[in-house]
Amino acid sequence: MVRVFHCDDSAAYRALIRAELEGDPEIEIVGGASSVTGAIGQVSEAEPDVVLLDLLDASDDAVGELLGAAPAAKLVVLSGHPREFGEGRRSGAFAYVEKAAPVRELRETVLRAAAG
Repeated sequence: MVRVFHCDDSAAYRALIRAELEGDPEIEIVGGASSVTGAIGQVSEAEPDVVLLDLLDASDDAVGELLGAAPAAKLVVLSGHPREFGEGRRSGAFAYVEKAAPVRELRETVLRAAAG
């Protein structure tokens, strides 16, 4: 079972992703937050395998703190802004998935990230 934490400033989008991925027998949503700073304390308790992150409100320092709180987790940037993939790569992102991508692409990326 792949444990996923989702951080996005849009509550509606977090709910949509949760609804889409919760039914998958290989994925468990273990938490979510509306900001990177809000997620930092939560991810250490949630112990996710993968963190889905919209970088729009995230500084490199905050992303570093987030990954430090969940050192075993792989970061997947989930955004509608392609420029964020480059920013995510600098922050240690495993992959980038556009928000408009089909759910199966997100699912496959999450599973690949968890597998390393």
